[in-house]
Amino acid sequence: MLESMLTRTRPDYMESADIKWNFTKFLIDRNGNVVERFEPTADMDVVEEKIREIL
Repeated sequence: MLESMLTRTRPDYMESADIKWNFTKFLIDRNGNVVERFEPTADMDVVEEKIREIL
């Protein structure tokens, strides 16, 4: 149902660079700045490595 609604209202939703639902991850530093953005398909090992870099 949701997919059909999205396809009807926004046919390019799968190719869009917009945030993908609530699964996009943002790495935020201690000052509240966005350091990096990870798509839902990001390898969590890469995410972990980036977190360790800013600690």
